[in-house]
Amino acid sequence: MFEPSPTVGFGELSQLYRQTLQICDSLEAVADSLPRPDRKRCRQIAASLKPAIEAANRLEEQVLSPAVLSRLPDEGMQATICRLREEHAQDGAAADEIVRILVTLSRGGGRRSWEAIGYMLRAYFLAVRRHVACEQSLLASLRTISNSH
Repeated sequence: MFEPSPTVGFGELSQLYRQTLQICDSLEAVADSLPRPDRKRCRQIAASLKPAIEAANRLEEQVLSPAVLSRLPDEGMQATICRLREEHAQDGAAADEIVRILVTLSRGGGRRSWEAIGYMLRAYFLAVRRHVACEQSLLASLRTISNSH
């Protein structure tokens, strides 16, 4: 019987992480450019943010989480996967707000203070970077296990 490789989808997931981190870099550039952000860049990020986050989260839950739970089955990993799944929902809700802010910026402003907008952008991309780093660490652990067998 054919058993799929435990690393199927890991390459695609790594690509999605690179894309997500590039979006974080773009968000940081927008935050650094306030109060005069590049409107075109804001539109581009607004269009790509949600689909990128959703694709990475979906693949994490389809590929990474099951692989972690089957290859590293301990209570600590189960709690970690639970926490990461909860972060997916939080990141999605935060992404909705960030997209709204970016659309407002792409149109020339808004009612929030520049400091508040900068804080929200930074809080978001720092949380996403931290999340991706954790998931990349799990991915590296799984690759190490797969290579040792």
